[in-house]
Amino acid sequence: MRAENFVYFATVSGFFIGMMFSVINDFSIWQSIFVTIIITLLFYIIALGSVAFYIKFYDIKKQLFLNVKEIEEVIDVQINELEKYEDFIFESYKFIEEVEKEELELLRKNKS
Repeated sequence: MRAENFVYFATVSGFFIGMMFSVINDFSIWQSIFVTIIITLLFYIIALGSVAFYIKFYDIKKQLFLNVKEIEEVIDVQINELEKYEDFIFESYKFIEEVEKEELELLRKNKS
């Protein structure tokens, strides 16, 4: 989940929690609006703080330096799988061509 999506999610969650809290405590309209805004802002600030600490302590070096050998191995495996699939498709195509030729020959024989 991206950081901004987490902030959005937390803010909306705070809004609905504030609304529920206002309804449960049976506040007046202005008190309900005030409590909802305060709780939404509280959730927003907590989410921003969480994202800030996550970004600060997240080890970016692991993401920047990719293991080339590992990536090449994965790519080689995928290429081998694609080649197998290509061979299967080519064999299926040949089989379909043979069946169509046989059907055409049978149709020609039946017409004569």
